[in-house]
Amino acid sequence: MINTAIALSSRLSLTPSLVSKSRAGSNGTGAARRGQLQVIAAKKNKRKEERKAQKRAETKALLEKRDANKEEEPADAPVSSGPQPYEATATVMQSLTICGSYKDKTGDKLLDGAILVQEAAETLWNAPFVCASHDASDVFNYGNKAALSLWQLSWDEFVGLPSTKSAEDDQTVQSERRELLDRAAKDGYIKDYSGIRQTSDGRKFKINGATVWTITDKDGNKTGQAVRFDTFSWVGDDGEEEEMMVCEGGEIVSKKSIAADAASDPKDVPSEAEVAEASAAVEAQAAEVRRLKEEDGLDNSSPEIQAGVASLMEKKAVLADLEERIAAAADA
Repeated sequence: MINTAIALSSRLSLTPSLVSKSRAGSNGTGAARRGQLQVIAAKKNKRKEERKAQKRAETKALLEKRDANKEEEPADAPVSSGPQPYEATATVMQSLTICGSYKDKTGDKLLDGAILVQEAAETLWNAPFVCASHDASDVFNYGNKAALSLWQLSWDEFVGLPSTKSAEDDQTVQSERRELLDRAAKDGYIKDYSGIRQTSDGRKFKINGATVWTITDKDGNKTGQAVRFDTFSWVGDDGEEEEMMVCEGGEIVSKKSIAADAASDPKDVPSEAEVAEASAAVEAQAAEVRRLKEEDGLDNSSPEIQAGVASLMEKKAVLADLEERIAAAADA
């Protein structure tokens, strides 16, 4: 009896230790998974920033090329010495409201990089995307340089204009627009919106990939809404579309001109060797993921598989970018 009691006591004393080890192992696996997910997220953000940097470099090169071809202005040409719209106190405050509300609703920054408060209004004004906002009564109270250029209006003509005028005076079109704004008011924001709008002279264009969000005060009351998009397409009477994009400085240019400018420089067109190397890297990584599954018996929940798949997706993105650049050069 004594020996039996001692043995039972020994087994019971080991149980907490075994449970502790089991929990520690489980916590370790969870931490490893979180670490892998953080690595994947970091890689995605890095690729996103690299694509933005590439776009800025391409558009900058195009604008520099255009500026070099512009004729010099006459020496006696009048120079505007008046303040820019974005310098007005009310516009500065609205610019800060737009930027802050975008961050609050979407979790992302509207302007890239570290922007000082005093620089935000000018940066938003010259941003490489269209940005406009209206108040709670659907009356425009802000439009940046690209927005004014797109709608072909001056600041004074745009601000104070009912935002219903941005779309065709058609019941179906206006109903669709109202539904969009109501959804944005309910959900806070909407991403990847596409819809038909028109300029002040009636020329139609299709918005691509727009974000529409609701601006609220500190108590959560709606004070307005805003929109942001960097690409759109002119829509012809025959239904044909011409893709356009907004460059640094708020200038609107044709995507074809960007592609043509890139194609004119052989350095920007990937070589066959680069494509072959990227393709081989994709195949090799895919084979490694299959090996981990088939030979090592790992499944999709294992950190090794997750890391391998993340690496595979990164290599596929590199290959896709090379192929897109070759296709763009061929189209040009």
